[in-house]
Amino acid sequence: MSILALHGFTGCGSDFDPFAKLCRGHWHCPNLPGHGAQPILDCAPERMVNFVQQQTTILEPPAVLFGYSMGARAALLHATAYPDFWDALILISPNPGIEDPAERTARAQSDEVLAQRIEQEGVPAFLEFWKSQPLIRSQQNIRSDWRDPMDDERSKQTAQGLANSLRQFGQAACPNLWPELSKIICPVLLITGEQDNKYCSIAERMMHSLTRAQHVVIDEAGHMPHLEAPEACVESINQFMV
Repeated sequence: MSILALHGFTGCGSDFDPFAKLCRGHWHCPNLPGHGAQPILDCAPERMVNFVQQQTTILEPPAVLFGYSMGARAALLHATAYPDFWDALILISPNPGIEDPAERTARAQSDEVLAQRIEQEGVPAFLEFWKSQPLIRSQQNIRSDWRDPMDDERSKQTAQGLANSLRQFGQAACPNLWPELSKIICPVLLITGEQDNKYCSIAERMMHSLTRAQHVVIDEAGHMPHLEAPEACVESINQFMV
């Protein structure tokens, strides 16, 4: 079984390394556009779909697409564009998109403020600010021998790459995929953290549009449950992939 894993904003493919060792399958974990020490600077949604499609050439069936947060957004983009390709999806803290135009405009404005902050203050200062955000703060519960290497890799990000990611692939820049979810016909596992109320609600709503989905809520975890509470996530994922 091949698993293509797509990381979240400010992360990188190696974030999955310790978790992947606990799971079944052969994992492929690339750096997404906008991320890494030498990032692809074109982060537009169509570029992201093409990027994911390029990664599929090294996979062997059965093929599973795994996405966390921003990576789940990229996974949904590809899965709705190529609904017959994947044998299964695993989505951690997913959001199919912004439906309300006013909310989309407000999000675009806030993402632009963040992008400018990265460019003006630099990556180290932005990462300190980002770690303090309520959605991200629970990542401090990740075991230190996993979190410290993640922080080291994040420090290698570039200001231009992260700013481009926000402007071109932030939630406001991506299409609303709620109407497209019914195209996904493969089994889907949705995982959210108990403490992440917003994304738990989103996942429950997604269940109404996905024909073969299940939703697992991980106790005592926030937005990054697969690293905050890895044992519980591994159990759910291994059961799903039997």
